[in-house]
Amino acid sequence: MACKITHRVNEQQIRFANRDAAERYAEIMGGGVDNWVFTTITQAETSPFVTAEPTPAPRLPTR
Repeated sequence: MACKITHRVNEQQIRFANRDAAERYAEIMGGGVDNWVFTTITQAETSPFVTAEPTPAPRLPTR
């Protein structure tokens, strides 16, 4: 079942396909599972669909 993790300090949210993937990310990249709140995502909490491509950031000239 899908899982969402929320960082306890900066409230960053990341969605994962399952809890195992979320725990692995939190342990390896996120400073440990103690820094995150784990929430199970239900069918009703699906993410919105993107209907348009995002505008790319302007490219800066390199020196």
